[in-house]
Amino acid sequence: MSDSLAILVEVGTALCQTLHLRDLLNAMMERVRIVLDAEACSVMLLDEATQTLRWEVALGTGAGKLQTLSVPIGRGISGRVAATGEVIRIEDARSDPRWQGHRYDQETGFTTRSILCVPIRARDRVIGVIQVLNRRGGPFRDEDQQLLEALAGMGGVAIENARLYENLEEKVQARTAELTRALADLRDTQAQLVQSEKMAALGDLVAGVAHEINTPLGAVASNTDLVGRALAKVKDALGDASQHDRAAGFVDKAAQMADVSREACRRIGEIVRSLRNFARLDEAERKPADLHEGIESTLTLVAHLLKNRITVLRDYGQLPPVDCYANQLNQVFLNMLVNAAHAINGPGEITIRTRVRAADTVTVEISDTGSGIAPENVPKIFNPGFTTKGVGVGTGLGLAICFRIVENHRGKIEVDSTVGRGTTFRITLPIHAVAAATA
Repeated sequence: MSDSLAILVEVGTALCQTLHLRDLLNAMMERVRIVLDAEACSVMLLDEATQTLRWEVALGTGAGKLQTLSVPIGRGISGRVAATGEVIRIEDARSDPRWQGHRYDQETGFTTRSILCVPIRARDRVIGVIQVLNRRGGPFRDEDQQLLEALAGMGGVAIENARLYENLEEKVQARTAELTRALADLRDTQAQLVQSEKMAALGDLVAGVAHEINTPLGAVASNTDLVGRALAKVKDALGDASQHDRAAGFVDKAAQMADVSREACRRIGEIVRSLRNFARLDEAERKPADLHEGIESTLTLVAHLLKNRITVLRDYGQLPPVDCYANQLNQVFLNMLVNAAHAINGPGEITIRTRVRAADTVTVEISDTGSGIAPENVPKIFNPGFTTKGVGVGTGLGLAICFRIVENHRGKIEVDSTVGRGTTFRITLPIHAVAAATA
């Protein structure tokens, strides 16, 4: 009895060492084969869909060939045990009419003599059988049967736990895959949202930029016409010596108009260049960029919001190139400057201050002398959808996207505001890339 108890403890310990079904069954069959001194043993589990028993693990001569075979419930020794839940013990298989295993012996090359087959139960139902063949020391005994039934009982619990674990693992893997897909979709959506907000911001600037371009363009068109007329008069005057002074006057006027046109073209070129630098559509990779250049390009695009009303004060420090997605940070600067301009009713000032901090970070502060933000709203301003601009004005996504962009650059964005005195947004960024950022 003490030997049986020791064997049960040993098998129980082995079964507790794994939750993977195949490993568990292998461990159980190895010990059954040794303990019962058998030539072969196997464990078969019930396939409820087909009502057959299928070999999960088999040890012995030719056992590998059994993996592709099955036994219908109610047929043969193992099928009868699965159907009735009763143990079958046979001393001489060849003389027992219940044995129908000739086919399996032929498949494996094994010769079956004696059989001990017990059911495996879990929650009061048969889920499989353990079959042991050919005890070397003679026929199977009562104590062999009792020991195998005890082992089968332990095995049933272990098999059920292993199946629950594997089902849980499958569900976890499926859920993980689902969450991974959802995360990828979310990142795609965020990238689209950032781009949509950028396009919306650019759309708001189109009218102002068009005006900024049309004004110098109108000057060029007008001056071109005037220069043409002046040159025609010069041509007429050159035929009369007395008109030379008059012709020289036309030439001087044409030269002046050419200077105006040259300045107008320079202005148009600056606006177009700023728009290109702001968008940086060809720069999809993170690389060192001049933040001051991005700020200046953005200021050019919002000039129509500031002209004759708001003074921009620049307090620039000596900034090194910063590893970043320049087009994304330009979107942040645009949002901050547009918000600052909208916060100022009448004349006011916007101060832009840049500094290097702690040798490995830079800060960009954008301060305005506007109306400020109410204290109860300050914690909410970076929440998606929150806006104080009223219905139909803005999307409430601008600052939320700014926060996301800065966060993805491993930086931070802070705000200080006093109602009636103005607001300061402080953006802190690492000079060198800490990790790859995504939109």
